[in-house]
Amino acid sequence: MKRANSLISCLLFSWITASAQSAQQPYILNGSATQQSCNCYVLTPDQLQSSGSVWNKNKISLLQSFDYTFEIYLGCKDQAGADGMGFVLQTKGTNLGGNGQGLGFKGISPSVGILVDTWHNADENDPAFDHLSIQINGVSNHAAPENIAGPTQLLAGKDNIEDCQWHLFRIRWNATAHQLDVWVDGQLRQSVVKDLVGEVFGNDPMVFWGFAAATAGASNLQQFCAALRPKFQFNGGQIFCDGTPVTFLDNSSSFGRITRWYWDLGDGTQLRDPLPPPHLYPEAGKYEVKMVIEDNSGCISDTLKNTVTIGSYPEADFGHDTLCTGAPLQLNDASTVEVGTLGKWRWDFGGGKTSTAQHPVAPYTTPGTYSVTLETTSEEGCGDAVTKDITVYPTPEISATAAHACIGEPTILRAANRTPAITIADWYWEIDGKETIHRQNTAFRFPERGTYAVTAQAISDDGCAAKPIALEAKVTDIGLEAGRDTVVSRGQPLQLHAVATGTNLQYRWWPSTGLSDPSSPETIAVPDRDQLYRLTVRSPEGCVQEDELMVKVYTGPEFYVPTGFTPNNDGVNDRFRVIAPGVTQLSFFRVWDRWGKIVWESKSLSDHWNGEVNGSPASAGTYVWIVEGTDYTGRKFSRRGTVTLIR
Repeated sequence: MKRANSLISCLLFSWITASAQSAQQPYILNGSATQQSCNCYVLTPDQLQSSGSVWNKNKISLLQSFDYTFEIYLGCKDQAGADGMGFVLQTKGTNLGGNGQGLGFKGISPSVGILVDTWHNADENDPAFDHLSIQINGVSNHAAPENIAGPTQLLAGKDNIEDCQWHLFRIRWNATAHQLDVWVDGQLRQSVVKDLVGEVFGNDPMVFWGFAAATAGASNLQQFCAALRPKFQFNGGQIFCDGTPVTFLDNSSSFGRITRWYWDLGDGTQLRDPLPPPHLYPEAGKYEVKMVIEDNSGCISDTLKNTVTIGSYPEADFGHDTLCTGAPLQLNDASTVEVGTLGKWRWDFGGGKTSTAQHPVAPYTTPGTYSVTLETTSEEGCGDAVTKDITVYPTPEISATAAHACIGEPTILRAANRTPAITIADWYWEIDGKETIHRQNTAFRFPERGTYAVTAQAISDDGCAAKPIALEAKVTDIGLEAGRDTVVSRGQPLQLHAVATGTNLQYRWWPSTGLSDPSSPETIAVPDRDQLYRLTVRSPEGCVQEDELMVKVYTGPEFYVPTGFTPNNDGVNDRFRVIAPGVTQLSFFRVWDRWGKIVWESKSLSDHWNGEVNGSPASAGTYVWIVEGTDYTGRKFSRRGTVTLIR
């Protein structure tokens, strides 16, 4: 239980405990209510169909103002938890009202109930969230005229208060203004102005007060305490530095009057005063402060334990890498503190320019030496300062070019210093993200056509890097192919089809004799004898490539077939093939052995027989062949003969 007095309290404060044992509590308990400690009561255990109430035996007068502080606990179950509790004022007695959604309040009349409802009852117009309302005369329906304030969330922005937490519940009645105010955890959540004596209690100002709670088909552990919560704080300007006295302020909450205090300041100092005098700790460090209070009913609080850090003074310091114009002038805090936590920084750059960042960028824009002051302060309020000179160096500017190159030629890379007064210590080029060359001017041979990324960079003697110059290095490869050597019949037109890569290319065939257009890649040739054609192509960038093809001219159309071949893989006359000038399509080319069996055949003019049958060498001897095809005029013709395979 949260309110059970701790063992530490018993050991440290036996003088308080002895008086508490004789304390008499002026409360009447009904139903499931039980006393858990001196000032704490369970209204309902976590059981179904349970209800309980706790009433103070002594009536109070509503002609007098009151300000009561309690702690309430609504359990841990949200969706499955119910039903809630209420603080109730009544004149008739100390009875228990309706259970379940009645919260132990329903049916008590005349009465005023400040209800904390944790179950959504649609028939009583409940909102979906846990809510707070002020009702009168035992009516809990929010649509009824007896609902005089609310409902609203118990905590702003929080739908659930069944959160396993204790919450401060403060109720203040201003008898002169007839105003009833309700706070939850320090937030004002409900307020109503109403003459409770005249309009609710029939001019009878004497009322009983107490708490009631109930469960039904769902349940939760529901408790309240007459608040006895120790708490201390400090002045807003208090600093916690070695050698500085610490002043404590009591900010405890109590339903009754606090009669006794016990302080343990963590360094061996123990006091029984309402407030310790300003206390000077012996050295920097962390100290556990303990506080216990007792109220006028003899109840003793739990022991409050909080750590107070007495900080040491920091050592301010900062550093930086090379500072160069044109780049962020990054300064890095390097301050240290032995005890405590650094929390504030103030930089003074001169000329009224300052910064509160931990790692700022200095505002200087020109080279020079500047005085910079850093003041650093810990979260405990301890401070130190340091002043240093920093130097800002000039940044060089460079230019660069990457010349166009033809395939096979090196790309010339050149760089220049546009700020001669700044000495360059190192030049380097990054080549296509793969290589780095440390040289001002260089050449690099790229392996194939394309556009490559190159970057020129330079570092000054002071370590300042020039702004990199990004370039594109273009390498041109025309990729010229004039065509394959071929054969034609004398007088047969031959379409030449050159292949090249690029635009606006210039073509030149030589010799031009017999060509329809010697400056076109698609020229037509009609040679009358064997001819070697040379083709030269020039790109707009000045790249030149040459290629050639041989055209053999035969009388034809005709099939030319050798009379013998020697397939011994010596590179001479190893293949048996047909040369077919003027023939555009081959119907077949077949070879038979002397027993009339086909040993090889093809329908391709470029095919040949290698002297093998089914992968094995054919026997030496004479073989018969027949070839048939169609010439460029559309005429089909054939030839036959014999060939000798020599081994």
